[in-house]
Amino acid sequence: MKKKSIFSAILILTLIGLWVGSGYFGDDSENVDVTENNTKVNDFVVKYIESNASDFTDTFKIIGKTEADSIVELSMQTSGKVENIYFKKGQNVQKGQTICALETQNKYELLEAARANLNDTKSKYESQLKLAQKSFVSENSLNSLEASYEKAKADYRNAELNKEYLNVKAPIDGIINDINIEVGELATKGEICAVLMVSDPIIVKGNVSEKNISKLNTDAPAKVQLIGGTVLEGKINYISSIADPDTRTFTVEVAIENPDNQIKVGTTAEIFVSNQIKNSHLIPSSILSLSDDGNIGIKIISKENVVEFIEVKVSNLNNEGAYVTDLPSTIRVITVGQDFVTSGDIVNAVQDVTG
Repeated sequence: MKKKSIFSAILILTLIGLWVGSGYFGDDSENVDVTENNTKVNDFVVKYIESNASDFTDTFKIIGKTEADSIVELSMQTSGKVENIYFKKGQNVQKGQTICALETQNKYELLEAARANLNDTKSKYESQLKLAQKSFVSENSLNSLEASYEKAKADYRNAELNKEYLNVKAPIDGIINDINIEVGELATKGEICAVLMVSDPIIVKGNVSEKNISKLNTDAPAKVQLIGGTVLEGKINYISSIADPDTRTFTVEVAIENPDNQIKVGTTAEIFVSNQIKNSHLIPSSILSLSDDGNIGIKIISKENVVEFIEVKVSNLNNEGAYVTDLPSTIRVITVGQDFVTSGDIVNAVQDVTG
């Protein structure tokens, strides 16, 4: 009897142990850690910074060099012996002034002969025209005189041009950069007499990467720092529409005033262009991430500590971080732990005092 009681006790204890081990204490729904709005509780601790939007000035530098606004080669329009050169290299010249002159030879005599012939043929043609109107002159005779008159006009124009071609004149205001002939030399048609340079305004030319070209606009203000440290104001007057196939850069030109020609052509200069980016947030560039769709964004937390991924537009990247836009004016950005949480998580959030 005693052995039977012991056996019954052991059996009861075994059944109780199996029941306890099964874990069946109540409804499973009591153990699911999901809130009514489908957010998930995540006990992971993240750090955040509170960022307020502000206006940011984005300035970038372009290395360039100074160039003349234009360089014009003045060539001889006719052949002849050089009689005079009126300017020296480095001197200023005004539009219309004569730089090189050839000996007149018989050009003036030929002009006077052409003028006399023109007047004579004109007089004969006009008198015969009056007679032809009264049928006193044949049509063939009148046509012959008309042809002679037209030829005389052409000869006179050529004689005038040959006289004008004796002098090489400046087509624009500028500086004589070079003289290529000497007095007494026999110059031929097409030979360069002088090289004229225009350096006011002076042009600073540089190359911009394809990443920054969208930040530039024609007529936008720019600052130029010369090799000696002087900073001058200018404006962008040209942006290339085609990239260099080798460097993938675009040519940019900035014009600055140079009234006294103090800025020399061919010197190194730095161009600084600034753009104001409104309502941007400065965040550490290391916290930028990609969505499943490949879009750049950041993870923020709401006042209820719910994680959210939002897409951003990166306006600038520099040593300070990333400037991003298209965001609310005030956000709480996760700076530590963003890789361990997902959108919809409810987290423990601690402000990042080092951020």
